[in-house]
Amino acid sequence: MSWLSEFDEELGARRVRRAVRERLVAELADHLACEEGQPTRLVLTRLGAAREIAAECADELATDEGRRSALIAFAALALTALALIATQMGLGVIGYPGYDHGLSAAISLPSILGIVIGSQVALVAGLLASWRALRRRRERVLPAAEIALIAMRTGIALAAGLVVSLSIALLAVDYVQVVPAWWLVLAFALSAAATGALAGAWRVGARASSTLATAAGPAGDLFDDIPLLQVLRGHPVGLCAGLALASGAAITLLEWRAEHSLAEGLQRGIAEALAFSLCFAALSRLVGARR
Repeated sequence: MSWLSEFDEELGARRVRRAVRERLVAELADHLACEEGQPTRLVLTRLGAAREIAAECADELATDEGRRSALIAFAALALTALALIATQMGLGVIGYPGYDHGLSAAISLPSILGIVIGSQVALVAGLLASWRALRRRRERVLPAAEIALIAMRTGIALAAGLVVSLSIALLAVDYVQVVPAWWLVLAFALSAAATGALAGAWRVGARASSTLATAAGPAGDLFDDIPLLQVLRGHPVGLCAGLALASGAAITLLEWRAEHSLAEGLQRGIAEALAFSLCFAALSRLVGARR
């Protein structure tokens, strides 16, 4: 078996896509052709073992694709956020119908819940994924565990974003009889655009995660990304309680100011803190908030 054939086979074992394998093999073939006149054994000795070079290429490719997929996902989530803001502002202009004035509360309540919780999960997971990708942008190779962490954060963010985009459409279905046609067109169009962008980002992430990386090293965690939280390392309950209280207090103050009612502010703030705690319990290990 020739060196190039072995190199191609090793890339295949690392699940590198065919198009990328062909490009890498062609580049190395050109390199070998440029060395014409030199002893073949000497040239191959300088290159190194085919397995080692293939492993290095696969690790670099997985690193680049993982970071790229996180940033593309963040762009898709930003579009989803704009869709949510535009539709909610439109409802503010019309007058918010409430959960009990549409076709059925069985439609409105899940859609509202999906928007409220999904948007926050998407925001947190998407920011953590993109921040890690940016913070580690100068590294040629990342540990396989860290690439997996970025991919997990990205996947959770995209799944939550998809919940939001579909919830916008579901809410439009519920309000089909009580809001103007222009808002329905706006909601369905923006939901479709956001869903398409998220699906495209998901496809990029799936292609990125196909490459098998094996570089050793730790994945890191939330405390590496946000050094201010270092004092809470190893104290997941304290971290959850602190962040839940902070988010609940913020919602309480915002609602108090908007509704001029402290009671309503407290109700929504407590609900926010409880929802945050449940999401933390379910997802904190996956996004690296606790070991």
